[in-house]
Amino acid sequence: MKKLMMVLAAVIVLASLGACGNGGDNAAVVKTKSGNITKEEFYNELKKTNGDQVLQNLVYEKLLEKNYNVSKKAVDAKYDQVRKTFSTEDQFKQALAQNKLTEAQFRRQIKDSLMMTKAQQAGIKVNDKALKDYYNKNKIQLTELKASHILIKDKKTAQSVLKKAQSGSDFAALAKKYSIDTGSKTKGGELGWFKQSTMVPEFSNAAMKLKVGQISPLVYSSTDGGYHIIKLEGKKDAYNDLKSSVKEAYLASKEKSQDQVMKTLIKNNNVQVKDKDFKDLFDSSAATTTTQQ
Repeated sequence: MKKLMMVLAAVIVLASLGACGNGGDNAAVVKTKSGNITKEEFYNELKKTNGDQVLQNLVYEKLLEKNYNVSKKAVDAKYDQVRKTFSTEDQFKQALAQNKLTEAQFRRQIKDSLMMTKAQQAGIKVNDKALKDYYNKNKIQLTELKASHILIKDKKTAQSVLKKAQSGSDFAALAKKYSIDTGSKTKGGELGWFKQSTMVPEFSNAAMKLKVGQISPLVYSSTDGGYHIIKLEGKKDAYNDLKSSVKEAYLASKEKSQDQVMKTLIKNNNVQVKDKDFKDLFDSSAATTTTQQ
């Protein structure tokens, strides 16, 4: 993913070169007492490092934008969905900074991803029978759980806290006091809704066995470095409750590959590469795009 972030940054740099003032290829991008860095020098260096990937992605983005419209509303919704997975605005901004992304760049990446998904799923026929068949075959994976938890490193302390929880002590208060999971403890251990596949197996398997309102025994996870105490807050496993997510999963299971999508778009849009250094760029099927996440 880090490599893709770097490529996206390079795409944005290249796309902005045309707006770097007047003076043509000899216009200075950087001026120093020892000499200037011109647009041409900068462009040629970018060509040598990430040129193939950057040009490929610029073309892909252009073709996708022309053929598959994605609204600002859809981008905002996905952006907000990602943002809400972080406990605070600062944590979210830190994650962007660690990936060398501005908010605008991240929104662009989301738009690319949504356009690609639209392209991959174009033409797939959906009806109730197909969705119900898919639901019946994949019910466990589609089931959504809502839970709170307390994560404690020391087993003896975990056993003590478990007894308090089982005796009726306020679960949220116990989480705030004892949990070492910084992402959820301030929210009283709340994890929100999730699917089995998004949690470590030990956690999700234990949560699936609980009834709503029930508290689990200690669940050890070496991955999380401690003992979980899980309280199941809600469960959605009926078809009518899951219909939208069933449809989403069904479409994902039927979608075309990115390579297939781009080959078709390139063929239908008569792509011609004028720079001799990249004349064979679209003759092969190999392609890693910025729309991947």
